Amino acid sequence: MLLWLVLLPAISCADPSSTEIRHAELIDHHDGYQIETEIDYQLSATAKEALDKGIPLAWDVYLEIRRPGFLWGPTLYKDKLRYTLQYHALLKQYAVKDPRGNSEMFLTLTAALNFMSLPHPIRVIDYQLLESGKRYQLAVRSKFNREQLPVPLRPFAYLDSRWFLSSSWFLWPIQK
Repeated sequence: MLLWLVLLPAISCADPSSTEIRHAELIDHHDGYQIETEIDYQLSATAKEALDKGIPLAWDVYLEIRRPGFLWGPTLYKDKLRYTLQYHALLKQYAVKDPRGNSEMFLTLTAALNFMSLPHPIRVIDYQLLESGKRYQLAVRSKFNREQLPVPLRPFAYLDSRWFLSSSWFLWPIQK
């Protein structure tokens, strides 16, 4: 009971920040399959403050196609896309660096997060990867990369829940 009374103020003041996979599916492309996702990024006040002070924030989007097994089936396809978000005070704009190293500029944080919500360059997956009549799972996760933060800030990012900006795995069944 005493522990509950101690933790209650911390729980009630928690920031509504997280990353959530809203949608993910495998779509038929003219020369293979593509993974289509929609990710909702919500920054905590602490992360917004760091961003406004020029500290870049990075997320790694993991994309996998798995064959379901007893505990964990084999992974047939893996990809990782890194997105880095940074605020440029002199320009008063947000920059998003995509996995190819290209940078896009945005006037608002909302526009920058919307750009990141639909991961860009997702490679085309060969038709031969998935066999007809088999079951598969599409797994998507967006993980906040604390290692990209400046070294003095990293311990706080690992211990403070306001820096927990990762999503859990989103699993989508695929019937081929």
